[in-house]
Amino acid sequence: MDESGEIRGTAFNAVVDALYDKLEEGKVYYISKARVNLAKKKFSNIQNEYELSLERNTEVEECLEASSVPMLKYNFVPLSSLEELQKDSICDVIGIVKEVGRLDEITSKANRTVQKRDLTIVDKSQYAVRLTLWGKQAETFTADDLPVVAFKGVKVGDFGDIEEAHLLRGWYDGIGAEKTFQSHSSALSSTGTSFTGFNRNEMRSLLDVKQSQLGMSDKPEFFSTRATVMHIKSENIAYPACPTQGCNKKVTEVNDGWRCEKCDKTYERPEYRYILSMAVADWSGQAWLQGFNEAGLVVFGKNADEIMEIKERNDSEYNALMEQAGGRTFNFSCRAKQDTYNDQTRVRYGISKVSPVDYHEEAKYLRDLLMTSTWAQGA
Repeated sequence: MDESGEIRGTAFNAVVDALYDKLEEGKVYYISKARVNLAKKKFSNIQNEYELSLERNTEVEECLEASSVPMLKYNFVPLSSLEELQKDSICDVIGIVKEVGRLDEITSKANRTVQKRDLTIVDKSQYAVRLTLWGKQAETFTADDLPVVAFKGVKVGDFGDIEEAHLLRGWYDGIGAEKTFQSHSSALSSTGTSFTGFNRNEMRSLLDVKQSQLGMSDKPEFFSTRATVMHIKSENIAYPACPTQGCNKKVTEVNDGWRCEKCDKTYERPEYRYILSMAVADWSGQAWLQGFNEAGLVVFGKNADEIMEIKERNDSEYNALMEQAGGRTFNFSCRAKQDTYNDQTRVRYGISKVSPVDYHEEAKYLRDLLMTSTWAQGA
């Protein structure tokens, strides 16, 4: 980046080896003989129609007389305006980190573990939104004394040297801490502003989800739906996990307890965590959804330790719990993504968030619809 904006630069193979040791974050460089290409938008969040390709003859020279280092440029969107953006839009936000969730770990079907951490941020528009960090960002993020944090695409940092940060800190310390904040039904992700919260205005039927081929593109796609639980696979509903906070790795039973290879410790007992596979249906059709611990807590209203204790103690009571979970309707926020297993590719629908239907809120929504719609007023 320079004073005029930002551009993405990419190098491959031997060029990476040649340039890696030359480049340091925070320093200024002269770059010449790079190729200019049209930007591949699906691989970049940079707001530029072009990008640079660094090649074998590209020259990189440090500018030793730089008077100042260019600052990142932001186009901040108030949290209150997020719902006006289209799904999968890219934007910049700045806010006070009001709450920091614990470090969780998700295990994919490919047996890869991904770290995640949820934050709640607020700003002067008096809105709060949940933002999810993934991978190393989730592991290394710390938030002492309610910091002001700016989020730019996938770049996350604590920026205290920009004017907006000083203004926001002054507002929060002065009057903001006493304010009540409204919550969005959506969430931000540090991988881009993918909305993973339930959005009634974008609610889709299961038939529409399949006919639209959501999840067939290179990137995961998100959607909201309302459906009724028809069946839950009860054979493997939970797995024994490491009880250390933030680990969640599967443990194996040994002679003297349960062994976690990641923590290199043995525990007296594991902490069970949900791993759900359930069939849901709406008026248009049926689909299988996969969910993890957060989804199981909502669907069953009990933690997985309680469920597994009942399963070991009384099969009849356990089967009754499975039946009670069926027939209930929930609002689902889902992620559609291709998955390949045994050389077969299919779309999997993962649950990002699930919540019971709030019939009081639904009644208010229908009332407002009747009050504002032209067809209702004409009647």
